[in-house]
Amino acid sequence: MSTSRISDCPGLRFGVEIELVVRSKRRKHTTFESLASEICQHLDKAKISSHIGSLSQKSNATETYHDWTIIRDSTLPSTPEENIFGVELVSPIFYFQKKHIWAVQVQKLWRVLESQFEVHATKECSTHVHLSPGNGPWSLNEAKGIAKATIFFERCIDALMPGHRRINPYCMSNRRNPEYNQLHVPLIFSNISQAESPETLGDHMCLCSKDSIHAQQTLHDEDFVHPHFRWNFTSLTERTRTIEFRQPPASKDAKDTITWILFAVSFAQWASERANTALDPTQTDGIADLYKYVMAGAQLSGVSNATMPGLLEKLFQGAKRLPVPRYDLKSMTEDEHDKMEMEGKKKGIPLDKYKELFAYV
Repeated sequence: MSTSRISDCPGLRFGVEIELVVRSKRRKHTTFESLASEICQHLDKAKISSHIGSLSQKSNATETYHDWTIIRDSTLPSTPEENIFGVELVSPIFYFQKKHIWAVQVQKLWRVLESQFEVHATKECSTHVHLSPGNGPWSLNEAKGIAKATIFFERCIDALMPGHRRINPYCMSNRRNPEYNQLHVPLIFSNISQAESPETLGDHMCLCSKDSIHAQQTLHDEDFVHPHFRWNFTSLTERTRTIEFRQPPASKDAKDTITWILFAVSFAQWASERANTALDPTQTDGIADLYKYVMAGAQLSGVSNATMPGLLEKLFQGAKRLPVPRYDLKSMTEDEHDKMEMEGKKKGIPLDKYKELFAYV
């Protein structure tokens, strides 16, 4: 993204999807529609426009989407007899530089949730951020820059996540997909550089293994393209024309949601402008470099409020780059499982924790 684009139009646009498990504090709802109606009522009182939608409606969202959409998420834990439902709150499309609009709405949204509802950020929940330029779709060169940066910094970004988001099949590793797993980073960069279209780039970045749970669900017996990766590039060719950051965990409050928006936008802003020339694929990524580039992206994006860069600093506090993973949980044999368990025991690390450090999906 060129400097002129930033001056001509307000930087990047984004939409955020917040997944939560919700129960009303004051009413008993036996259906999702009843709960969603109460959420909309409280949002309306807070002067936040919203409506009850569906997953199909979300997938068909357009640039004219102006309000929040409340959607039932069947992948999240729901217990209707206990008045508990999995809920996805999908934001309108925001311009990042208009913080006086989007940050205020996120804060108001969370005040409503915290005051009127019991909100549970379970491990099944996550926070997704969709990204696009402010004045049109990503250029192929910009998308390639982001793709290279996600590959290069994957284990550093993994270090910013809770362990369960490193081995979750709904945010699989782009670096360890069937297209790239056996390649060194310089060859991956070359492959990305040679992509002739956004569709080709998405196919390479989001190739899903025939051994994955998604292949089992869709009856694929060969590798195929699927959106459930840390960074989803398949939507580059869909109506929204976005790049989706799917790895962040559930937001527990407004600060969490704002932090992941800040990180995603800042990382993508820098990567789209600088990664093609700044990253050396023969070198090893480091947390200090990622932090430097994310903070540079924040500055490029126009982040001037001292509180917001403070959130990014807190995200990086104490983080260390994770080791290269060695075990593919999708196709692990019994012998490999036993070996992994024994390695963990020798190091005094419980198996679940060892998986989070040394395995991938």
